[in-house]
Amino acid sequence: MGAALSLLLVGGIGGWAATSKLAGAVIAGGSVVVEANLKKVQHPTGGVVGEIRVRDGSVVKAGDILLRLDETVTRANLSVVAKSLDELDGCRSRLEAERDGAEALRFSAGLLEREWGVTGRVGIVSGEKTLFDARQTARLGQKAQLKERSDQLRQEIAGLEAQKEAKATEIDLIRDELKGVEELYSKNLAPLTRVNALRREAARLTGERGQVLGSIAQARGRIAEIALQAIQIDQDLRTEVARELRELEGKWGELVERKVAAED
Repeated sequence: MGAALSLLLVGGIGGWAATSKLAGAVIAGGSVVVEANLKKVQHPTGGVVGEIRVRDGSVVKAGDILLRLDETVTRANLSVVAKSLDELDGCRSRLEAERDGAEALRFSAGLLEREWGVTGRVGIVSGEKTLFDARQTARLGQKAQLKERSDQLRQEIAGLEAQKEAKATEIDLIRDELKGVEELYSKNLAPLTRVNALRREAARLTGERGQVLGSIAQARGRIAEIALQAIQIDQDLRTEVARELRELEGKWGELVERKVAAED
């Protein structure tokens, strides 16, 4: 195939020379390059070329450096990725502490070392501590409000219990009095109206005592609901933290891949 192309090329040039007139001639050296010898040089992520180490016609071997990319953008990207990884590292420490119900945060040694070694960086550690304290304070505040409401209901129950005992005492007294009046009525010594009045009073007191008992039951039910609300606060936190941790791990994997690519 190569020989045929050469013959066609020579024949074409010869034909053109035979039919064309030239005022002069310039003799120059040349070469035919087979396209199969061309090699494409690719980089996995690309970038701006900062230095070319070879020239046209240079002889190279496997492993030789042909060019270098400009590291300015690469270093900037690597710095951004590293900072993002540190932020996720700090966030993970906070979320794990919230998940485990810890009283204080424990950051990785690497993050602490980088945090104190980089000047001008917005404090990741201090920021996560502030957020941890704020979220903890908010939860404690919610629980304190619920506890206060429970204490109020317990005081209300104590008052209702006193009313219940008082009503029970009144009912006993009315029943004793009614018993005596009924005996007098049986002997025609007391009017029927007196008997009926005492019976109505006994029924009224019994009804009021029943209402007090109902109020006590309602108050105790509200206390149970409040206890469930307090439990739900912790449950909601664990659910939220678990979701945030899953999202964080996904972002962490992406950033690690970007970091590896930037370091290549």
